[in-house]
Formats: sequence, C-alpha cells, structure tokens
Amino acid sequence: MNILLTGSTSGIGAATAEILTAQGHSLWLLNRNASKTAQQIAQLKQQHPNAELHFVPCDLNELSSVAQAAAGLKTVSQIDVLINNAGGLTSSRETTPDGFEMQLQMNHLGHFLLTNLLLPQLLASKAKVINVSSEAHRAGKIDLQNLQLNSGWSAFGAYANAKLCNVLFTKALHEQYQSQGLTAYALHPGVVNTGFGDGLGKMKWMWQLMTPFLITPAKGAATTIHLATQPAARLQSGAYYKSQKVKANAAAGNDPALINGLWTASEALVAPWLKA
Repeated sequence: MNILLTGSTSGIGAATAEILTAQGHSLWLLNRNASKTAQQIAQLKQQHPNAELHFVPCDLNELSSVAQAAAGLKTVSQIDVLINNAGGLTSSRETTPDGFEMQLQMNHLGHFLLTNLLLPQLLASKAKVINVSSEAHRAGKIDLQNLQLNSGWSAFGAYANAKLCNVLFTKALHEQYQSQGLTAYALHPGVVNTGFGDGLGKMKWMWQLMTPFLITPAKGAATTIHLATQPAARLQSGAYYKSQKVKANAAAGNDPALINGLWTASEALVAPWLKA
C-alpha cells in the first residue's frame, strides 16, 4: 500500500514507520526535520534494502509548508492510508507563525488542512484517514467561541481540547465522505514512553513518576498498524479505537453541534491556505 505518515522521526511515529516498512508498504514521511528523516530512511533501508521511502518536508506549525507538502503529493496517484500522527504539547501558551495557538495547530489544524487538500486523491483512492488522538480527549471542553483558548489556557487543557478535535474531525470525515468510499478512524495509542513529557514544564515530574508503567512505542503503534492494514470492511468507520478495539469516546465527541461547528471554524481558520 501507499501510506502517508506525519511525525515519523520519533516515538510512536518512528515505530509505525519501522513496522509498516518491514511489512513492505511504500511510505511517504511528512516531517519538518530533513536530517532526522534522512537518517531514519538510511537506517530503514539498511534493514530493508528494497524499501520505498520518500521524504516530504512538512511543518504542521507553518500552514504554507503543509500546503506545499500537499502540492508535492499530487503526483501520488493512489493514497491508500493517511496517518495523521504528529502532535505534541507545550508547557506555555505559544502561537505559531500563522498566529494560531500552537497545540491547536500542530495537533489539529495542520492535519485538517493536509487532509482537505488531499481529499480529491483520498476519495479517488477510497482511502483511510487515521487520526492519532488520546484518552486525554475525555477532559476536553471545547468552546467554539474560544477555540484558541485566548482565555483559560492550560497546557493539559489545550492538549485535551486538541485531542477532542481529532475525534470530532474523524466523525465529520466519516459523516461527510463515507458514502464516497473514504473511511476515518480515531485512536488512543496507549500511554507511551516517548518525549511527550518534555512539554509539561514544571509538571514533568508527574510523567517521570509514570515512566515505569509506560508501554513501548512499538506497542503504542499497534492500533495504528491494525487500522492501517486491516480491510476497511472489518473496521468501523467513524469509531474511536483503543487496544485495537472499538471503544466509546467521550460524549462530547458525538455532539453534532461540535462536529459540524469545529469543521466550519477550522475551515474558516485555514481558508487562506485551502485556496492556495
């Protein structure tokens, strides 16, 4: 299969890339760091000399970069799977060069734009879109009038909201495009031993206490791999997955006003790049 993957150079993304490469799939790795990606590709090709691996420059914190990545992917006639994996957490409220709250952009808006710009190809391919969310989405409390948390910002609150956005985006994709053959899934990868805790700032000690109980990135990638490689007929589009099984997501993730409202708000925010 032809698979697009964001955030492949570390953590769950790196494990996902390694497993999918070993399975013989062709990968397009969408990352902001060219040198890390080159090193990753070289290492993967040492193990799998015939692997088809492509680097696509893509910085989710710069929407012009996302638009350029999508334009560069126009030559890929068949896209079987898009895995929106990249993301992160910041310890203080930061804005991107585009002027958006950083957690919202790197966890949601960048992937929203990428997916929408690739929609013609995704629909033509009857592709899967896989959005890596988190159980943190259950703590999300989205106010569409304060989507960027100009007031009431906290590191975990912003992250929880962004992960709820992933669930809502999945529901919207399913509702709008399943009739055309596209399927969409959200997932919780597990609490994985990655560099995630670095963004917690003064609260990093909490993550360090949890370290002995964290799972490996390979185990964290298992549900992503399951969704990417199982036939769509065996999966439930629009659903939230945990440990490779459908689980009920937070009630807010099923709210039609939030599902439709977030799509409309996100579309308005990225409109200048959608027209590019």
